[in-house]
Amino acid sequence: MLRRLDRYLLREILGPFGLGLLVYTFILLVQQFFDIADWVIKRGIPAATVGQLLLYLLPSLIVLTLPMALLLGVLLGIGRLASDSELIALRSCGVSVYRLVPVVAGLSLAVALVNGYLMVEVKPRTNQAFVQLTAEASTRTLSSQFEPRVFYSEFQGQVLYVFGAPPRGGDWEGVFLATAVPGGDAPNEVIVARRGRLDLVEGGERVHLSLEDAVQHTFELARPDRYETRRYEKLRLVLLDRAGRSQRERTRVKQEVRAMSLGELRTVAADPARPVEQRNVAQVEIQKMFAIPAAALVLGLLALPLAYNNRRGGKSSGFALSIGIVVLYHVLITQGEEAARLGKLQPVVAMWLPNIALGLAGIALLVARNHDRSPIPRALRDGSLLRSFGRGLRTARRAISSTRRAALAARQPGTAGMPAARRFARRHRIVVRLPKLRLRFPNLIDRYVLRRFGFIFGLVLVSALALRVVADFTENVDDILKHQPPTSIVLRYYRYQMLQMAFEVAPLAVLVTTLVTFSLLARTNEVIAARSLGISLYRLAVPAVVAALLVAAGATLLQAQILPASNQKVAEAKDRIKGRPPARSLRSADKQWILGQGRFMYNYLSFDEGRSELRRLQVFEFDANNRLVARLFAEHAAWTPAGWTVSEGWSRTFEGREQLEFRPFDGPAAIDLPESPSYFAAEVRRPAQMTFAELADYVKGLREGGQPQPKYEVALHNKIAFPVGAIVMALVGLPFSFRLQRKGALYGLGISIILGIVFLAVYAFFSTLGEVGALPAAVAVWSPSLLFSLLSGYLFLGVRS
Repeated sequence: MLRRLDRYLLREILGPFGLGLLVYTFILLVQQFFDIADWVIKRGIPAATVGQLLLYLLPSLIVLTLPMALLLGVLLGIGRLASDSELIALRSCGVSVYRLVPVVAGLSLAVALVNGYLMVEVKPRTNQAFVQLTAEASTRTLSSQFEPRVFYSEFQGQVLYVFGAPPRGGDWEGVFLATAVPGGDAPNEVIVARRGRLDLVEGGERVHLSLEDAVQHTFELARPDRYETRRYEKLRLVLLDRAGRSQRERTRVKQEVRAMSLGELRTVAADPARPVEQRNVAQVEIQKMFAIPAAALVLGLLALPLAYNNRRGGKSSGFALSIGIVVLYHVLITQGEEAARLGKLQPVVAMWLPNIALGLAGIALLVARNHDRSPIPRALRDGSLLRSFGRGLRTARRAISSTRRAALAARQPGTAGMPAARRFARRHRIVVRLPKLRLRFPNLIDRYVLRRFGFIFGLVLVSALALRVVADFTENVDDILKHQPPTSIVLRYYRYQMLQMAFEVAPLAVLVTTLVTFSLLARTNEVIAARSLGISLYRLAVPAVVAALLVAAGATLLQAQILPASNQKVAEAKDRIKGRPPARSLRSADKQWILGQGRFMYNYLSFDEGRSELRRLQVFEFDANNRLVARLFAEHAAWTPAGWTVSEGWSRTFEGREQLEFRPFDGPAAIDLPESPSYFAAEVRRPAQMTFAELADYVKGLREGGQPQPKYEVALHNKIAFPVGAIVMALVGLPFSFRLQRKGALYGLGISIILGIVFLAVYAFFSTLGEVGALPAAVAVWSPSLLFSLLSGYLFLGVRS
């Protein structure tokens, strides 16, 4: 039966434990919110199916966050007792540190058992169900996953282009399918259809393209006079999907490991016919099923003495310490996993060595703590070593200065009387006193609030980034182990990816910081002291609003000047990690497909920017109904002051499937095209890789060309609206923090997580509505900020300032 002290300790630990579980799981789920809105609205997947996907995904996240939450719970719970000197009172009553061990160990054992059940029984089945349900949902909505007016070159040897698609899915309106690189002896084919769709058959192994009212154009480069056109009421083609096939192969590899039960893993590990690396991976997964749950026991044992030493740091240092230990454990377990896969370590040693090392450290710290000895040397603990080092440095500096002055005096004649003059100057000095500058802002209280706000914001931001990096690394570790990219590539990826992560979490970090900062001020009665001095709560909140403005300005500057270039580097590094060749977009070294102005489409093998020449140029012209009306082929095209000239080619015009005119040419022939060489030299980038001005020009060009793209317009407004969300989050957090009064930082953290979930859900929902054209882009992007600003104003009305 639990005694009163045991129940008291459990209450102190369980509160931060539950909150930590919510916080860590939420941070790992943040990146899923926009995918959820996209699945529900754009792809037409039922909300119930999305709920099932999230439910299947949760066990894989909870097995990671349970030990982390336990570590945070013990550090904050026991740390609170230490900071309030309650542990000193227990020690004065003769209560040993070991008396606290059974409570922490019992809770750790319960968490370990739950985590073990999830790892061994639940996680393999939910992973398998997640993969199957994802495949089924993708099969039902395959056509809606293709963006209109975007070239898709992942079909082997072919390029697919869709002119238009309904927002809620359905058949495409206007389809263009062509040979990716015309050449050789194989015939060159182009198919233009009025309607079309994609279907997955045979369990998603084959992709069928179904077309209606299609016209097929076929010719050979060696015999351009032989040109055939055929018309089909209905046409069905089989496409070889490289991306889909490679994704399915990667899915199978992950299924072979993560979706296997314990018995299946043991069978694979004992099968001599399997490759050695595959058997090693299976053994690693077997050990991991027990090592990760056992980490709860180790982390609980380690957290107890660390929390006991945390007398002054409070919850902020406990939170930072938990993040540091989590990152250290994750690095150790990942490095051990890689070494075991390559056969450098036994899987048992690789998976259990981090637990053993941290467990021994925990025991040593616990013994030292029970003897009232801190594991940190006294010279470091009280700062005497640093002060001694500073005194020695100052003494050495004075000695060097004296030596230099003596040497200078000896080299310059006529300075014998200089020491007396200097002594006279020291005795007689003119002192000018100026009135002290007193600023109305920031005054002393403003600077104090800003310091607290800045410290907590930095702590929250670093913690969120660490968790995001850990979660992203967990997703990419299979590809890293499989393709073995250089360490410099992996470090470069995360170095630049952290900038994007910081931009994404900045508004939520401001919300958490606002609530925690003023909750701590209220808990220590500093808010009451400020009110007793006649300082309104509105005036006390000004530094937080100013800090939020600075964060918003920094985020805006980050996305305007740094993120476009850094996201390009992230994309390049990720291609290396995934084992893909350099990114092939619309314009790559060997396959160039560009949508021109008006109704023109271009394809060419290479472009010489210095000489303004194109090689093997194809030009397609379409009418308003997306039907091919003219086509040109030329081996060479050159830019002259008079315009483009082509040679060694031909041109044709069509009406339906009928050829109206065929005109071959050998020598230079002038043609009228709206594009200049600069258009072909331009680089095509995603919205995240463009600055605000570049994206604005791109959207303007789309509008002028009669091709509005709501997705790009939403991305343009997001570049301003998302950083402004930091100010909105501060305004929303302030009335909540004042209403919490003395409930403490944990309540503020919990409220901030709930508000963050609601804000992200609303923001993702409205953004997706804008992308599908259901709302104007400006309305869709700015509506969440406006709604939450109104909520903030309403809540401020009930605050006693």
